[in-house]
Amino acid sequence: MPDEKVAFVYWCDGAGHAARSIPVLKELESRGIDVSVAGGGPGKKFVQMNGFEHPDLEHVAVKGDGVFSFLKHTIFDLIPSSVKRFKQVHGWLKDENPDKVVTDDIFTAISCSIQGKEFYRIDHLTPGLFGPVWGILLKIYNSASLVFADQIIVTSLWKEAEDPKGITRVGPLAQEGESDDEIEEYDVLINPGTHGENFDKIKNQLEDKGLDVRQVGDDNWKTKPAMTPYTEKADVVICTGFSSIADTVVAGTPCIIYPFLPFQKALADRVEDENLKGLAKANSVDEVVEEAENFCNGSREAPDYDNGASEFVDVLLEE
Repeated sequence: MPDEKVAFVYWCDGAGHAARSIPVLKELESRGIDVSVAGGGPGKKFVQMNGFEHPDLEHVAVKGDGVFSFLKHTIFDLIPSSVKRFKQVHGWLKDENPDKVVTDDIFTAISCSIQGKEFYRIDHLTPGLFGPVWGILLKIYNSASLVFADQIIVTSLWKEAEDPKGITRVGPLAQEGESDDEIEEYDVLINPGTHGENFDKIKNQLEDKGLDVRQVGDDNWKTKPAMTPYTEKADVVICTGFSSIADTVVAGTPCIIYPFLPFQKALADRVEDENLKGLAKANSVDEVVEEAENFCNGSREAPDYDNGASEFVDVLLEE
């Protein structure tokens, strides 16, 4: 279906939503599909570094440490920015007029429903990851999505799991790049992500133990268009979110998940329950350091995953 046009609109809060769009966009282009992308937020620069120019959309973020600060943010920022983002994405979709849309952006889903566009929701979460409260809410959200969406495509570390009709699992989506022989091998790569803390403390403790450590985002790190050339050179990667996990395991490098957000914790708990090869959960700085030493001395196995981008596009193009 090379004459088709596919639009990808990723959610703007956190870089991981943008990161997982990149392998899908590249796979679509490799098959001769015309693509367009929008999203914005902290992940926009990574998408642009991979050659995908796209418009600015209003950044919508949920913030607030307490009830008062959350209400203040909701009234004066969240609601106005949400209205503005919806208007922008609605107009953009009309102008682009794609045949299909991939999104994890709620405003894009609503716009597609109004305009009658075929769309697919991308996700990495399923109700089985959570307890009754969040699990029921996600089931409701999935059911509501499938009234309008063609499918929900879930990128997963356990793609063999069974799901209800309308949900299809594929492998983890990684930003693969060409292997670079000029990058020297090292012990630990720390990828803090958008949310998290104590990573400088972790780095200092690991270096005190004589390990060679690199940290994404520090003064010595230059932003990269793809992470797998760097994850594959490390003995182990420490990270928080699913996109960073995907970039790590597809490179065949062990990964320590140090979660902060509730969804990250739910994913890490499932990884621990499944006892997945090459992955470990750590709840504290000391646990992170201990697991890193275990992987660096070779006492734990490496993961073995293929990039799920090809499977994802097969589902999208119904091939």
